[in-house]
Amino acid sequence: MTDDLAYWRDHEGNVRPIRGKGGAARDRYGVVKFVKSLCAPCNNDRSQPFDTAYDEYSRFASDVWSPYLPGANLERLYGYSWPERNLDLARYYAKHFGCRMVRTGIPVPDSLRQFLDGDSDMTDAHMALVTTASIRKANPDGLTISPDAVRTDEGFTRFTNYIFVAYVGPLGVRYEWRDDGFAARSQFFHYPNPIVNRFHDEPAVFDGRTRRMGPVTATIQIVEKGRAWMQRSRGRQS
Repeated sequence: MTDDLAYWRDHEGNVRPIRGKGGAARDRYGVVKFVKSLCAPCNNDRSQPFDTAYDEYSRFASDVWSPYLPGANLERLYGYSWPERNLDLARYYAKHFGCRMVRTGIPVPDSLRQFLDGDSDMTDAHMALVTTASIRKANPDGLTISPDAVRTDEGFTRFTNYIFVAYVGPLGVRYEWRDDGFAARSQFFHYPNPIVNRFHDEPAVFDGRTRRMGPVTATIQIVEKGRAWMQRSRGRQS
């Protein structure tokens, strides 16, 4: 991508040039923008904090974060306001994934709607930070939207599971919804330095098959845990 030229590439290898500063807005090929599924106040005024949090995060993900790091230090990015800004970031992605559901023609879960309206969690959904080796190799610097993964019951009468992933450079957000909920899960947006889950390729992402950290990343994690323990110890002593 340059200042006046970007490319859209799909999973089949088709490439579309998006020319000029207004190219994305014009969306000549109908590949950039979602169909309208939000009213103007919701898509503009109400979601402006979500967009601002994403803008800061996208610069962090593409220019600062390294795949060697075990986590993504969102507290360092957002400062003392990280609890609120993390939620804003998560709601940006919730809006994005919700629009993809509408485009795909599948029902938007009530929990996602309620999360956008102010709830602080989604009991039947899980959002995690991810990095995927195949994405880093194919598109290390651009924006990547993985294919939508949808499962149904055996009789094809109802949806039981959705998985959506979107990347900025090497760092992605994975959203999974299950109709029967989760026995246990932790949301990335509840933590100051959430772990980044590692995958080999997109089928592994869809199946939830993580890979082990490499030796450099594991060493960094040990050092970071030791540093955090020392900081807590100093806090208790003071």
